Amino acid sequence: MTLTTPLQRIAAAAGAILAAFVGVLLLVPLLLPTETVRETTTAELTQRLGLPVAIRGGITLSVFPQLSVRLDDVRFGDETQGSDAPVRAESIIGSLRLLPLFAGRVVISDYTIHRPQILVQVAADGRSNWDRAFDRLRSAARERQSGLTDFRITEGRATIVDGLSQSRTEVRDLDFAVSWPGGERQANVSGKLTINGEPLEINAVVARPQALFIAEPTGLKMRFTSVPLRGGFEGTLTNGDTVTANGALTAEGPSLRNLLRWIGQNPGIGPSLGPFALKGQVEVLPNSLAFGKVNAELDGNTAEGALSVSFAGNRPLVRGTLDAGRVVATTYFRDLHLAPEPGRGWSRRPIDLSSVAAIDLDLRVSARELAIGQAEFGRSAALITARNGRIAVTLGEAIAYGGTLSGTLAVTPAGEEMDLRATLSVQRAQLGQGLGEWFGFRRLDGTANLQASIEARGDTMAALARTATGQVTLTAIEGSLQGFNAEAILRRLERRPLAAAGQDARSGRTPYDRISATIRIIGGVAVTTDMVMDGQVVTVRMEGTSQLPVRDLDLRGVATLKRTASASPRPGEGNFELPFVVQGSWDDPFVLPDPQILIRRSGAAAPLRDTTRDRDALKAVLDAINRQAGFDPDSLPPPASAYGAFPPAAPRP
Repeated sequence: MTLTTPLQRIAAAAGAILAAFVGVLLLVPLLLPTETVRETTTAELTQRLGLPVAIRGGITLSVFPQLSVRLDDVRFGDETQGSDAPVRAESIIGSLRLLPLFAGRVVISDYTIHRPQILVQVAADGRSNWDRAFDRLRSAARERQSGLTDFRITEGRATIVDGLSQSRTEVRDLDFAVSWPGGERQANVSGKLTINGEPLEINAVVARPQALFIAEPTGLKMRFTSVPLRGGFEGTLTNGDTVTANGALTAEGPSLRNLLRWIGQNPGIGPSLGPFALKGQVEVLPNSLAFGKVNAELDGNTAEGALSVSFAGNRPLVRGTLDAGRVVATTYFRDLHLAPEPGRGWSRRPIDLSSVAAIDLDLRVSARELAIGQAEFGRSAALITARNGRIAVTLGEAIAYGGTLSGTLAVTPAGEEMDLRATLSVQRAQLGQGLGEWFGFRRLDGTANLQASIEARGDTMAALARTATGQVTLTAIEGSLQGFNAEAILRRLERRPLAAAGQDARSGRTPYDRISATIRIIGGVAVTTDMVMDGQVVTVRMEGTSQLPVRDLDLRGVATLKRTASASPRPGEGNFELPFVVQGSWDDPFVLPDPQILIRRSGAAAPLRDTTRDRDALKAVLDAINRQAGFDPDSLPPPASAYGAFPPAAPRP
């Protein structure tokens, strides 16, 4: 006998056993009646899920590549009149256990639900078509301790219809795997889905899934990853009357604007609302998140405080109190196109408030430092509210320009335009810095108090300037008017009335002790009748208008050179007074003295006085004077006869 003979016998025996096993497998479809499989599988699924299960399609038993049963057109849950079942699946594939088959029993070890269509309908009162299903799941879980070993969903779709927010969300490409051996053992969940065109991957570990069906808390660790949002949660999960969670949440993304767009909002476009992050202890409710303590980051700015986000309405509602160190808000104002464009006046680009109108806000924000462009503020506090597109900002107090600022701003949508109402109170601030940084007007400085109230309508800064109406009251002390040396001009013209004003007419400065003015704005035209600038040597009184849309000035006034102890006026002469006009742009205005006054004061011009009856002769004289002063006669305003009355020396009551 050789060794080959025993090996041959063993191989023959193994082959026989294998052939018998394969034969048995091939006989399984014949030994199991279809109705038996249908009834057994329906009962098995109903028991495990606690939901009514109906198999509307055919049943197919397969041996290869694995022993399994395929059930077509399966419905889960109740189908009432006028509504579909919560879940409809194209097919369910169940893996069969072999040994129970020999005893005539059908036992399925794991399921794969292929192409399910899940419908979630939430009524305006909060009731859902899944309420009865969850009640049955809880009841089934209390009665047994078995789990769902290797439960999988492939190529699924879900539709969520929210009657409260009137929204509809489509979820596609559902591919999830759930492994729960049962009892007190943990469950592992992993999968991916696509929401609004963005894939989202989720991995989670539930410590005690059984607790979810008996309203007890259980541990939960979860990570989620997508392009707009990524983060994680670690804490407890409770499935009582509602699903709630408590724990540590982190969430971050490259663009808050893209996140808002992903969840169905319209935040517009712009450089702001970029990188963001939230980290803190959170309470998760069905339609809201509540951070008791949170660290929030947005566009490089960091703040701490309390924050809540509600998704119960048509738009997310954000409430909270945040305190920051240094906040750079330049990008937010750049989105609005508020500042004038160099050489082009007010911006004609639409003011885009869609990023704020996309959400409702109730935020109390404070910062130790606030920067807006070149403007620097100290400690600042503001209340920001937004409801249905109406935005209101209340500036409680801001330390700026050496003083304090407070005010309100309310913007209400009006079709394609908006209604704007604003108030501002400034106390002991540096006037030159404020006017220069916000309005581009750098001709006036001093320590000022200002009260302003403005109303306007439009969709651009140019339109708002054109429709502005309101009033501004200004008082300032210890400052100067830049670009106009009134004292030097007056002294030169007093000595030589026909002398050129020289560079003092458009350079130098005129110091003052006190300035006061009341400016009324009607239809984009600012009018003042009582502007007084009083200094030790010079007093200037002005009245006139300013066209806000084109940012120009048309003022007339009287400059008075006061006599001092060092001055030696000729007998019979008092203070030297000179009427003048101020015209041109805010950025570069020019000052013109009254030429008739200069002629009358000039002794050298006395022989020419009789020629004033001759209009051509008078024009020739004026042209000569203007040429001597370096002015272009064709660009000058009308002769002095067109000037109106000058304001009286004392302020009007």
